Amino acid sequence: MAILDGENLFYDKKPLSAGELVSDVLQVGPGDAGDPLVLVLRVKDAGTGTFKSVLETAATADFASPKSLAAYEQVPLSVHLPRGNLGYLRIRGTSTFSKGSVTAGLVLDDDVDR
Repeated sequence: MAILDGENLFYDKKPLSAGELVSDVLQVGPGDAGDPLVLVLRVKDAGTGTFKSVLETAATADFASPKSLAAYEQVPLSVHLPRGNLGYLRIRGTSTFSKGSVTAGLVLDDDVDR
């Protein structure tokens, strides 16, 4: 499992419920890295269900004009951060789980297959 940094967490053991879950906003600065960060997302003690996530970016923290960077349906998730970052990132998740928790963040590297 990857080492998670509290400054780079979208969700930190957030309780799951059926419906939409909007993450915390991360300020990462505009532009793309030559060696992109890895987005990881895990659910714990959730039973059976799905978690669909859309990674969004915006130029302002209030997400007045959000842009979708990618959509994912797999859990657990481990992917390189896509190009197109405008400075702020968040995840808009849709869950069918009724219990458990979700943790998601950005890491330098992970030790799971992508």
